[in-house]
Amino acid sequence: MEGRLGPSPPDGSPLNPGGATDMASDAQGGCLRAKSTTVTGRAIALTAAWLVIVNVFALLAFNRLNLAPDTAMAWMDSGSVTPARQSWDIVELHNRWDSYWYLDIAREGYYLRGPTLSNVVFFPLYPLLMRLFAPLCGGDLVLSGWILSSGFLFLSVYMLTRLVREFHPGIDPCLPAVFLLAHPMAFFLNAVYSESLFLFLSLAMVYFARRGDFFKASLAAALASATRVAGVFLCVLLLVEFLRAHGWRGLLSPRVLPLALAPAGLILFFLHHWYRFGDFFLYLNAQTVYGRDFTMELADFAIRNNANLVNTALDLFHTATALLLALFALRVRLSYGVYMLASLGVALGSGTVLGVARYAMVLFPIHLIGAGLRSPVGRAAWLFASALLLALNIICFVNHYWAC
Repeated sequence: MEGRLGPSPPDGSPLNPGGATDMASDAQGGCLRAKSTTVTGRAIALTAAWLVIVNVFALLAFNRLNLAPDTAMAWMDSGSVTPARQSWDIVELHNRWDSYWYLDIAREGYYLRGPTLSNVVFFPLYPLLMRLFAPLCGGDLVLSGWILSSGFLFLSVYMLTRLVREFHPGIDPCLPAVFLLAHPMAFFLNAVYSESLFLFLSLAMVYFARRGDFFKASLAAALASATRVAGVFLCVLLLVEFLRAHGWRGLLSPRVLPLALAPAGLILFFLHHWYRFGDFFLYLNAQTVYGRDFTMELADFAIRNNANLVNTALDLFHTATALLLALFALRVRLSYGVYMLASLGVALGSGTVLGVARYAMVLFPIHLIGAGLRSPVGRAAWLFASALLLALNIICFVNHYWAC
């Protein structure tokens, strides 16, 4: 109470007979703790309800439609990627597209087999956790991945709620979670993908950095940089928060040392490639096979058919929206905006807008901006549009169509 109201009078004084003020403070603190528990409980319950709803919808979408192979992208081979046979196996429903690569790494480790698609472009932490957790799931790696992703989704919502409650008091603590779960790509948060793990580590890093605990923040950033390449750009956010807390002189003090941990995950991953395959930059060199040649040309936007037109239009829409929101994030907090711009810049620098929507989903400031809109109509319009696109992407994903 001293920070807001000044020092409390001593016990027995007319203003504090018998420590009454201390008792009032304790009571107020208890109420705040109870309120925090209630807010967190609401957010967790919301996440649990969301998981049930989207997975029931996914099962229905998978078994209702009789679809031909997807041909929206030029690199798709309709002979090798076909809709899976319909079933009510809710676990296997989360094993699509990049899930195969994570499962492959968990089973076989990393390998390189000539100039073809390879698992060396997928970071190691998520498949490592899948493999470690699999014995508890009867050796089922898909079940292991689904449970891990769902668990980290709950942790992400918890950390997001905590971050908002402590550092963004003008926003309803539960509302950013609503915007997260309504995001067009939110189903990936419970698929066998690394999205929810990365989001949790990102939020943990920001939370600890905002509290001034830069050792824990750097450790979370290191783990994030072992999860996906975007993790290394958390270092930018971390550095901005460090300078805000300690100034430029802090760079000359021992307090800066923990920040050296932040990119450790990425560096160790690249060192593994150098030791195993003789190429420190193998991750970058292998990207060309996935259509990421670090050059963007008009030919990349050539329209092949109606499905390709829709995908391209949605990719461009998500890219423009993410860039616009990154500029708004600069007004929320400098470190948030710089982090978003750096992450999006590298994603676009790969030479394609493919997958930008999924990359943007884990950029947490987006959900703070949505929740912070003053206009109820604006918030409702955002959520309606997001929910419709989420439904479309669930239908696409479970039926082996490219979601964007």
